Amino acid sequence: MIENLPPNTVERLSNYRRKLLSYPFQEKPFIHSHRLAHLLKINPAHVRRDLMLIGFTGDVHKGYEIEKLIIEIGKAIDCQHKRKVAFIGIGDLGRAVAEAFNHDDSKLEVAATFRLTAEPEIQFQNVHCYNVSKMKQIIRQKKIDLAVIALPNADVDEITKLIVDAGVKGILNFTSAHLKVPETVFVENYDMMSKLEKLSYFTNE
Repeated sequence: MIENLPPNTVERLSNYRRKLLSYPFQEKPFIHSHRLAHLLKINPAHVRRDLMLIGFTGDVHKGYEIEKLIIEIGKAIDCQHKRKVAFIGIGDLGRAVAEAFNHDDSKLEVAATFRLTAEPEIQFQNVHCYNVSKMKQIIRQKKIDLAVIALPNADVDEITKLIVDAGVKGILNFTSAHLKVPETVFVENYDMMSKLEKLSYFTNE
């Protein structure tokens, strides 16, 4: 893993890899920066800069070799060991997200899910679902250090304190609440309401 990459670069590298994994690189083994940028609707300069930061270069005429690029992105952004993730109150959306990385090659593993209401035994395949009253105990027991929160804002402060006290180091926040965490905890905010309002604005006729 390459340390101190800019956060936006790490996010784009993840997007490049997912896009390239679904690209027909067996038939088209090379791709130019402008083509990859077009697929992701971003500036080609971002692609070139990001790949320069991880020390990956392409052929002037052919472009970047896709299979090697996928491997190098993994070396740059993946941890050496699997990181365990907890989904808290995320329901069907969580299931859709989990399907994207619960496979053998992924460095992310859904280890537990939590709900405010009664527990269904299984929410994802082979992943137990617990009531939030057991959250601190389970997070410590399973050594979970990443969490995804999608709860009503009224419950967020208490839940955040519990998971931070249990040892969670990174939180993906799907609420509109501002999370109060120590500086040692990394928070990535994804406010769905603001995203939908942005969509509404740009699609208004």
